[in-house]
Amino acid sequence: MVSQDKLVVMRIVLVFVVLGCSVLVGCGNGEKAELAFEVKTFTPQDLTYPNEEVQIPGSFPKRFIENHFVPWTRTPEELLDSLATFPGKDLTYLEKYANDEEWYGENKKPHTNWQREEVVHNVDAKGFPNFLEKGIVIAHTDLRRIPTNRPGFDKYSKAGEGYPFDYFQETALWANTPILIVHTSKDNQWCYVISGYYKGWVAMHDVAIVDGDFMEQWSSVAYGMPLSDQVNLKHPVSNYAINAKMGMVLPFEETSNNPDTVLAYYANADENQNARILKAEVDRSMLALDNFKFNETNLKQLVSKLVGRPYGWGGYLGNRDCSSMIRDLLGTYKIWQPRDSKDQIAVGHRYDFPDKADEKIKLIKEKGIPFLTILRKKGHNMLYVGDAPNGEPLILHAIWGLKTSYSNEQLANFLEWYPIEGIHRAEDGKLKGRHIIGEAVITSVTIGAGNHDSTTPLIDEIYAMTTILEN
Repeated sequence: MVSQDKLVVMRIVLVFVVLGCSVLVGCGNGEKAELAFEVKTFTPQDLTYPNEEVQIPGSFPKRFIENHFVPWTRTPEELLDSLATFPGKDLTYLEKYANDEEWYGENKKPHTNWQREEVVHNVDAKGFPNFLEKGIVIAHTDLRRIPTNRPGFDKYSKAGEGYPFDYFQETALWANTPILIVHTSKDNQWCYVISGYYKGWVAMHDVAIVDGDFMEQWSSVAYGMPLSDQVNLKHPVSNYAINAKMGMVLPFEETSNNPDTVLAYYANADENQNARILKAEVDRSMLALDNFKFNETNLKQLVSKLVGRPYGWGGYLGNRDCSSMIRDLLGTYKIWQPRDSKDQIAVGHRYDFPDKADEKIKLIKEKGIPFLTILRKKGHNMLYVGDAPNGEPLILHAIWGLKTSYSNEQLANFLEWYPIEGIHRAEDGKLKGRHIIGEAVITSVTIGAGNHDSTTPLIDEIYAMTTILEN
């Protein structure tokens, strides 16, 4: 015999199935779902690449290397004095975290008081800085807002929140990144570091301390950039190996016995956490060296290695979000880009857009330089990569999804009583959700148009662009 409670649950499930069926799949009439839609994407082969080779001024690689090595070339005192100029949270953020009950964890529940206190008490904030040593990242690692791997999500019931948007994840630091280790946690498992482009907390086991001899040897050779995330670095007599990442800086030296290969440097730590240099023999064809041309062959190769890669908020799981993908692609040409999307739009010559979509498209086509122009909407950057056959500008971007907005009073009322993760009712009475894309794609700037007005075209939200070479 079915209990009364079970009957109630069954009725609730039935109501949801009926409502969901009527809203999402148009049950009974055989018509295509009103709310279903597709996103048109393009392939790297669809793009028209520059016919003439674009010359990257020599000042760009020089500035790239200078910025990369800032933690080693500037004194610790200078870096501490300019700490506020580096993106990332200061140690004082721990005080705010301690009093904030609105961060949600992996169990979809708010962080408890003891969880917050555990993190805060592990840091001697009054003793800052307690460890001024130059170092290097020895494994691709996460740079965190606070010294914990526990995620900090917004409410799961909000559209576009929850996984993968862990707001304690600031960025990924690829191996070989120079850093200044500023402070360590009481348990010595976390360290607060400054890199050339971000500051925050890194797991201590992913860094090593460098000395003068190490820095001199590391800095006295040429630098190559991996052409994919699958360049394996394996020293012949070491069990430690990693795959290089696009955007990672690889010092290298020539090999004496094979002109087709080079010896690429990567760092490891000894038993005392002191850095040591390992060398891996790598085919020259796997690296962008000083003669790497900004032409069709090379650009198509880079784009092909990025399209289809999963989206990774803040570099989570070694993947890329919108700004890190642009940073790593351009970094292959040693063009320095800030890590945060809001900062990237300030590097180069900025154009603010008019309100009308057709005027925006006209400005992109007139002033934009394919592969060297960043388009900006709030919270999202896109790289302009030329035009489609119909004349619409195309963009390469790592995107999580398109915002959706549905109007259905009956289902909206139901959701107030029985929340569904990823959909919420906004103040205007509409249901807000996401159409998930979740990877790097090439699309038109008008992506989101049509779809029964359930999504907003990106072009409507794009408000500015910057042409990078026009500094």
